[in-house]
Amino acid sequence: MVVLFLAARTLLVIFIALNLKSVSWRLIACSFIVSLLAADFPLTCTGNRKVDYLLGATLGSNALQAVRFLLLLRPLEEYRHEADKVPAYQLPFIQRCFWLFKMINSQRGIGWSFQARSLVLVDPHHRTRTSFIASRLRWLFSHYLLMEVATLYMRCNPVFLSTASVTSQGNILQCLNVAAIPFQLSEALICIHSALAILAVGAGFDEPQAWPQPFGHWKNAYTIRKFWGKTWHQFARHDLTLFAPYRPKRNPWNPAGTENSSVTKQVEHEPWATKYRRLCQVFIYSALMHCCGDIVLQFREWADFSPTSASGTMDVPNVIGYSAPFFLLQPVGVLLEDAATEVGKRMGLKEGTWIRRVGYAWVWVFTSFSLVISVDGLKNAARAGEGMGVRVTLIEIIADCVFGVQLAPMLSSWLSRM
Repeated sequence: MVVLFLAARTLLVIFIALNLKSVSWRLIACSFIVSLLAADFPLTCTGNRKVDYLLGATLGSNALQAVRFLLLLRPLEEYRHEADKVPAYQLPFIQRCFWLFKMINSQRGIGWSFQARSLVLVDPHHRTRTSFIASRLRWLFSHYLLMEVATLYMRCNPVFLSTASVTSQGNILQCLNVAAIPFQLSEALICIHSALAILAVGAGFDEPQAWPQPFGHWKNAYTIRKFWGKTWHQFARHDLTLFAPYRPKRNPWNPAGTENSSVTKQVEHEPWATKYRRLCQVFIYSALMHCCGDIVLQFREWADFSPTSASGTMDVPNVIGYSAPFFLLQPVGVLLEDAATEVGKRMGLKEGTWIRRVGYAWVWVFTSFSLVISVDGLKNAARAGEGMGVRVTLIEIIADCVFGVQLAPMLSSWLSRM
């Protein structure tokens, strides 16, 4: 996987730095990069299917980036970093390559003209290198323990060790079951982000302000729209929104033409149908991106499949498309809550503590039920008993050494009775 992936990333930088004027040449360059990424699907195998799934989604994200930078816009002309003195297209070729490498790897656009909105900025008390590194070390330790909790829960829950549905243990445990895998993956993402932030700031490559938190505040997640727009990570936001119907060309060297001003004003005056169509498109492309993770898991299924089943016919389980239902249902949830919000406004209801509590419950219930189909299919293909799922967790070691408690047998016994 590493060779083709790195080759695709390197060629993407080179092709953009060449600033190709011909649409035909840009289309050929984009097709070549996407072909390299597609050829990497059957080679993506780490021994841990959850990691394979994430790497597959990463390949899909890189394909979107190739389309974004080669076909939809011209980053050398339309993007600018806050430290730039001259437009990027005026730089020598090698400097353009370094400029593009930094831009491509800044998925949330920190310090760039396309910086994502609703980021949780670094706390003022943590803007010195020492205090920032100390805070991120605390984050790394605490979120690693939370990831271990999710790992222990899935290893001890019989639902994740069989083909039983996550709904088979009742409504309460269903909410925990469907959240376990996404929670584990999000905690792993926070740990990786914290480790990279410590290395980058500690080595002096970046300032602390360049590494805001990967996720927003959970207090904002009282509607599905706010959950995706403010609470969940924004790493793929710009790649997905570029496929929307309206994308004006902008000059980053013109203060009146910045993205956060002109685009926001344009969106505010759009008809409701246009906004909703854009929302649907964003989730469709997000579903396609995550389905690339399904494709990687499908190759693992084919690799592990015995040539024939007992009946002598091929019986390979299909996992391609299991990621899609969750993302395709999100616009439906947003439509329902927008309708409920409009009704509430006409009834004279105002946003308050109780309204928000109802919103939290709504987001939790809708997310839990919309995740069922995807989690049921992916947990069987990912086999939670592989890789990270089979090892003894740090929490078990601490509980055994300090308190003499065997957590795994106790938790397994309780969950098997549910």
